[in-house]
Amino acid sequence: MRIAITGSIGSGKSEAGKILKELGYTVIDTDELAHRTLLNGNDVFTSIVHEYGNKAIGVDGNIDRRFLADLIFADPQEKKKVENWMHPVIWRMVDEECEKHRQEDLVFVEVPLLYETGSQTRFDRSILILTTQKTAIERLMRHRKISQAEAKRRWKSQMNPKLKARFADVVVRNDKNVEELKLNIQKMIEKLKKNT
Repeated sequence: MRIAITGSIGSGKSEAGKILKELGYTVIDTDELAHRTLLNGNDVFTSIVHEYGNKAIGVDGNIDRRFLADLIFADPQEKKKVENWMHPVIWRMVDEECEKHRQEDLVFVEVPLLYETGSQTRFDRSILILTTQKTAIERLMRHRKISQAEAKRRWKSQMNPKLKARFADVVVRNDKNVEELKLNIQKMIEKLKKNT
């Protein structure tokens, strides 16, 4: 079964992915795949540099992810343009990774913008990691070293989590600590296994 894990920025998707890996499950991270598309020599790299020039290139010679984040969080049109280059490549990579693990009962794929892009149809089930806006903003400020205003702006640029909850097959709360999240994930896995 191919299962998407999603959630708003700061909800704890990556932490959920870590826990699932610790429990022995395959977790494919689309953010990680996206980073690969930004490496020098890839088609996506070429498209971005052609559009935005050398200012899009970081000190390591690849696309500057900070430049890209600032660009797409500030302008919906630019976001759409970049996504049109990246998404087809990322989905091809996801399909290749899932194919490698097709013998496994459960394969998880972290997809930040699952419902925004209408990609839930690619999966058998979708899991939403849900937390409060206040908690998400605190996490963003702490982990990404950004201001409260910037954290709020990024959080608000995404679909409302209450709306996401309507689309999700399973909602996993992540309001307190890693131990609570781990317990909630274990319950979620039991529920998924009963329904397979």
